[in-house]
Amino acid sequence: MFLKFIFTIVIVYSYSLKASELTVIELHQNKSLDQMVLESTIEEEEFQNDISSPTNEQADQIQSDNNIVSIEKKNSELIDKDNDDGKNNIEEAEITFVDQETIFDLDKEIFNKYIHSIVDIKSNILMKEFVSILSNFTVDKEIFSEDKFYSIVKKLYDIGELKSAYKIVKSLNPDIAAKINNKEYFYLIELNYLYSSFKLNEVCDLKTELIINSINLPKYLLEKTDIFCLLLENKITEAKLLNAVLVESEKEEDNNFQKLFNYMTAQTESDPSNVNISNIKSKELIFLYSAMLRINELPLDKNFIKIDSLNLSIPVILSESTDMSTRIQAANNAYFDNVISIDSLSALYQSVDFSSKELANPSETISSLNSDELKMAYYFQLANTQIFPDDRLKVIISYWDFSKKIGLEKIAYSLTEKIIETFIPSAENAEFSMHFAKAHIANRNFEESLNWIKLYEVSNENIENSEYAKFLIHLNKNDELKTIIDYLRENYKNFQNLNNQKTLETIDVLVDFLEIENLQKTTFSSFEITDSRLMPSYYLIKQMYNKIEEQKDLTVFMLAIISMDNKKWTELYPDHLKLLLNAFELYDDGILIKPVILEILNELKIFDE
Repeated sequence: MFLKFIFTIVIVYSYSLKASELTVIELHQNKSLDQMVLESTIEEEEFQNDISSPTNEQADQIQSDNNIVSIEKKNSELIDKDNDDGKNNIEEAEITFVDQETIFDLDKEIFNKYIHSIVDIKSNILMKEFVSILSNFTVDKEIFSEDKFYSIVKKLYDIGELKSAYKIVKSLNPDIAAKINNKEYFYLIELNYLYSSFKLNEVCDLKTELIINSINLPKYLLEKTDIFCLLLENKITEAKLLNAVLVESEKEEDNNFQKLFNYMTAQTESDPSNVNISNIKSKELIFLYSAMLRINELPLDKNFIKIDSLNLSIPVILSESTDMSTRIQAANNAYFDNVISIDSLSALYQSVDFSSKELANPSETISSLNSDELKMAYYFQLANTQIFPDDRLKVIISYWDFSKKIGLEKIAYSLTEKIIETFIPSAENAEFSMHFAKAHIANRNFEESLNWIKLYEVSNENIENSEYAKFLIHLNKNDELKTIIDYLRENYKNFQNLNNQKTLETIDVLVDFLEIENLQKTTFSSFEITDSRLMPSYYLIKQMYNKIEEQKDLTVFMLAIISMDNKKWTELYPDHLKLLLNAFELYDDGILIKPVILEILNELKIFDE
C-alpha cells in the first residue's frame, strides 16, 4: 500500500494545478478556526483559477496557465538528453512547433458535442487539465461565441467548479455581457456562488437588481431569495405574505424551504431537530439551503458533502452546530481538493474536545469512537500530548498504520511533519526507519528521507524497500521519463509474476510506447481469447487519428477524454490505450505524458507491498 500511496503523491506533484506548501501549525496560535479556513480560501482566490506558481523543483514539471514551454528550454532539454532509449533519444532536427488551438478555435457543432459527451472523467490528471482548459482562456470579441461560452460555464457548474464558472462569468467584457441571451443562467451562477461563499449582503443586493430587471430563475430561487432577505431584515409580515404567494405558485411544494422558513418565523423557540433537510431534488437550491442553515446555526448533514463537496465543504467545516465527524470529513475532502491548507485542517483536528481521561486511555477511547474521522483527530491530539519520545513514536506509528487502512495517510504524514523532525536516525529508531523514510518522501523532505534509508540499509539485509524508496525520490526530483523507463526495464521480469493478462498487456503497451528495447517480451502460458473491454466507435477513432496528423492538439485532447469517459485506465483496450498515449504526447508538448504514465502504473497496483 505504501508504494501505491507514494506514487499518488508523485502524480500530484508531477502535475499539480493547485500546488501549495504543506506546513503544520503550532498548536496554540491565536487565530480562530474560522479565520484560518477563510484566510486559506482567500489566499487561494488570489491565484488566478486556483493555479499557483510552481516551485523551483516543479518548474520543469508543470505549466501554469497552459503557456507553451519556451523554445530555449525545449532545445536545451533535447540537446542534453543523450540517452539511447527511445523517447529520450530525440534529435534536434525532429522538433516541430505547432500553434496551439484555443477553445474557441474548435468547430462549433463538434465543440458542443465534445462538451456534452464528457460526463465522468475517472483520471484525476485529465480532470484537472480539462477544468484548466475550460477555466483559462481570454475572451476575444472577434471570435467570441455565446453558445461556446454558455457550454463552458454550464459544464464547469455541472462538474462542481462553481468558483471557476463564476470567475468566467464576471470576466466578461461589459459590451459582450450586455448582448448575451443566457443572462438568467449566468445570474444563477453568480447568485449561487455568493450563497456558497456566504456573502449574504451581496446576495440581497443582487436579488434586488434581478427583480428590477424582471429576471426569472429556476425553482423559484429568486422568489425564495427575496423571502430570505426579508427575514434577514426582520420584515416577517412581508416575508409571510410573499411565502403564501410562493406556496400557491409552486406546483410541487418545496418542503425543505418551508421547514427553514417556519423555523425562522416561529414565534417561540423551535426544535432544531425538526429542520431536517432531506430529499434535495435540485442542485440550484442547495446553496440557499446551506445559507439558511448557517445563519440559523443549524447543522448541515453529509448530504451537502455528497451533493457538492467542492463548494459546500467550507460551510460544513465552519458550522459549529454540525456533527464533528461530518465537519472533519468535509475538511479532509477540502484538503484533498486544495481548498484548505494543512494548517486549517490541523486546527479543526485540534478543536475536537477530548477529555484528559480520554487522552489517558487510548485503547478504550479508540474502540469507543464511532467514526474514522474522530479517530484521526484523536491520534493527532494523542501524538501531540506525549511527553516522552518513545511514547510519541509509538503513537505516530499507530497513527500512520491506521491512516493507511482508511486511505488518509497523506493527511497523517502532513499533520505529523513537524513532530517527526524532532527524531533523528539512530540505532534506537532503526526498527521504524522505513516508516520515517516514507513519511519524509510524502512530505517531499528528500534529504531527511535519504538519511533514514541509509539507516534502514545498515540494519536490514533485504533492501528491496529502500530501492523502491530511492527510486521514488529520484522520480520526484526530475521530470524525465528516463526514470520510469529505467524502472520498467529493471523490473520487467518481476512483472511476469503478476499473473494478470490485462495488467501485463497494459505494461507491454507502455514498454512499446516508451520504446524500451532489449527486453524479453511477455509470453502467456495461457491467455484469454476474448476481451470484454470495448473500443470507441470507428468514427471517433478515425477522428483522433486525423486530428493527430493535423496536429490539432486541443481537439485531440477533447476526443481522447471523450473516448475514455467513465473508464479507468485499467478498463481500456490495449489498442485504445496506445492511441491515447499518442494523443497525450501531442497535446501541449507532451506535458501530460509523465503524470499519465505514473497514474496508469499506480492504478495497475504494481507498487503495492
